[in-house]
Amino acid sequence: MTSSESGGSTAQLASKLYDECLAKFPPDHLFYQQDLLGLGVVPKNDLGLLLQCTQWLVDQKLFRLLQGKNDRLSWKLISREDAEKLQSLSPDESLVYNVIHSTGRSGIWVRAIQNRTNVHKSILDRCLKSLEGKNYIKSVHNVKYPSRKMYMLAGLAPSEDVTGGAWFTDGVLDANFINTIATYIEYTVSRKSWFEVPSSDGPRNKRIKTSSGAAVKQDAEKEYLAFPPGYKGYPTVSMITAAVNESGLTPVRLGEDSIAQLCDVLCYDNKLVAINGGEFYKSTKNPEAVKQEQMRKESNQEPADTSRELVKNGMTEAPCGQCPVFKLCTPGGAVSPESCEYFGPWLEKALGF
Repeated sequence: MTSSESGGSTAQLASKLYDECLAKFPPDHLFYQQDLLGLGVVPKNDLGLLLQCTQWLVDQKLFRLLQGKNDRLSWKLISREDAEKLQSLSPDESLVYNVIHSTGRSGIWVRAIQNRTNVHKSILDRCLKSLEGKNYIKSVHNVKYPSRKMYMLAGLAPSEDVTGGAWFTDGVLDANFINTIATYIEYTVSRKSWFEVPSSDGPRNKRIKTSSGAAVKQDAEKEYLAFPPGYKGYPTVSMITAAVNESGLTPVRLGEDSIAQLCDVLCYDNKLVAINGGEFYKSTKNPEAVKQEQMRKESNQEPADTSRELVKNGMTEAPCGQCPVFKLCTPGGAVSPESCEYFGPWLEKALGF
């Protein structure tokens, strides 16, 4: 058999070995010699022929050679799409790409790439620019390390550790969004945590007479009772998550982990109580109390007229706190509050008299 025929047969056998690995194992499986020989592709379990096949696959970028436990050689599958990308890269670019690939959805800091590849900074910058230009990698913003420049594969979505999860927008904590969802959760849980007492005198809308003699409707305050111990109808995290996603308040679907985090925050604020270690949640306030509290918050959001409010720190805001002759100021003295030309106007502005 000629060398070209031998090379051709090795390529065919290696391709068959790759297809079998792809069909019978998950993409992230770590292969050892026993796994590859167990496929029955290599005739007579010839170890030398197996190493030729694996080397051919490594050369074609279809296998990635790794060093497993106890210094045992192992291999990992590379998709044909990624293999085509790697074949077009220079050795330095391939090295940088493999390092970024190994970090998955977590991404990697530029300095860490340099430490692991041991390439010069100018070469690393050129490789990163080239890979980013080919849309093989992308830079990501890490909320934990906002000053660090991170990279990850372009086709992957960053993990919640990187983005901060649903509660961050462009790396910034979205407080308004959090408050909106938290209020909705509290009210939703409250509706399932309290029993509304039926009115004994019919409809709750009562008519009362005003001073002019006209009758107007007045809504009677609803009455609620807490459910008895052992009640099993309190909502779970999955039920709360489904309610939030169906509410139309969020542009993206929130996961149970994100909702569980917010429920924990509400528990710390004494608005919810976790039952059975977080299996269920109940509200500390009835639905009417939750609505009234929300109305008070909304009314307080209106800008107040601060021109007539007393300052919070009089000694720093009043003229006395900045007066260079403050120590000489005494009632009836040459410098006194009675003769101060600044104290009167300030007091009139602050208190309105």
